[in-house]
Amino acid sequence: MIGGIAIGGLAALLLGSLARLRIVSRQERRTTRLFEIGLRLNSTIKRKELLEIIMETASRELQAEGSSVILVDQKTGELYFEVATGDKTDEVKEVRLKPGEGIAGWVAGSGQSVLIADAANDPRWSNRVAVRTKIPTRNMLCVPVVSGDKTLGVLQVINRKGSRPFDKRDLRLLELISSPAAIALENMLLYEALVKSMEELRVTTAAKERMESEMKIARDIQMSFLPGQFCRSGRAELHARLIPAREVGGDFFHFMELEEGKLLLCLGDVSDKGMPAALFMSGLMIWIRAKAKAAPSPADILMEINREVSTEDSTMFATIFLAILDTRTGELSYCDGGHCTPLVVSEGGVRELDTAKGLPIGIFGDEEYEARQATLAPGESLVLYTDGITEAENSRGEWFSMNRLREALAASSDRAPEAVAQAMLEAASGFAGGHPQSDDIAIMVVNIVE
Repeated sequence: MIGGIAIGGLAALLLGSLARLRIVSRQERRTTRLFEIGLRLNSTIKRKELLEIIMETASRELQAEGSSVILVDQKTGELYFEVATGDKTDEVKEVRLKPGEGIAGWVAGSGQSVLIADAANDPRWSNRVAVRTKIPTRNMLCVPVVSGDKTLGVLQVINRKGSRPFDKRDLRLLELISSPAAIALENMLLYEALVKSMEELRVTTAAKERMESEMKIARDIQMSFLPGQFCRSGRAELHARLIPAREVGGDFFHFMELEEGKLLLCLGDVSDKGMPAALFMSGLMIWIRAKAKAAPSPADILMEINREVSTEDSTMFATIFLAILDTRTGELSYCDGGHCTPLVVSEGGVRELDTAKGLPIGIFGDEEYEARQATLAPGESLVLYTDGITEAENSRGEWFSMNRLREALAASSDRAPEAVAQAMLEAASGFAGGHPQSDDIAIMVVNIVE
């Protein structure tokens, strides 16, 4: 006996504690590994690179001989093998399955994952791919890849290496991998749809008709990428407004909710106007979505995007302010890529947010950006804007200016974000006195509720 506890009982307690520690350790390792997988899958939106990353990740993590990303044709419902492993990849890419055909078709249609110990004897099995490529399929895992309420495709691995067959733990791991894969694939498809739409316009539309339809479609595309005008998250209320000077422009804003009560805020101004600016802006919006969950800070996000869009043959660049707000505490981490200095409005007046100015993105791919921190107190508002506000002109060629903007904000007694934005627009419009708007205007106001 030791302290009234039998030796056998003490040994059992120790063994139980060790078992629990091993379980916790395994869970921590899996969580860390899945986080690393998520970062890698969201590292690009380029089709070839992304699909190869998904394929290689699935094969490696499941110790499988092969894997496939099988996408759903959203127009026909057919499934097509976009990427597969092995020497017969080209043949596999040519195969299209009818809706519901084979195990992959059943998974895509039902939304359920499957573990198949003997594929050839499964009643849902279609051997068209195996016969075409002469690659036998012994066992397999197949899970749906879903974004929102839309099935993008399925992720499949075949023939586990070694003596142990696939089990339910392997199936669960593949399901976990499919979640970040779905986000990455959705971003890839959005980007491709954007590029395809613009290219079809350039190729198929006659000169005059092209100019008219181009502007309308570009505006529709541009506006479709905006997340809306309003957002309420935690203690934060947000209102944003975009007013192009032409049918389409280069100003943009974006916001999206992240994990743990965080809210990403972004507002920027592309160097050009019209169609080129709309295309560049829409691409930036997709890159922001793709990098937001893969980079740990606003500075890292800007550096990642800057590397992607800075090319030798590109003449486009954009000023941008990007921040991550903790909607529970008001803590703000932010980065300034050469943009108009944000303002903070409170009962005590209007002050400039202290920023470290970096170059606009798209100029030098190796530019370093610095993130800074601040805290918005209850009742304070963060005001982001483009120079379409401060450089609004009257008939004498005078600018509205930063001083007049600060006066308009100080005179606004209502701190509701929509009211603050409206006060800014009315002040600039009243100053212009009917003089035509010469530049795009974008505004975002975020208030921390008291």
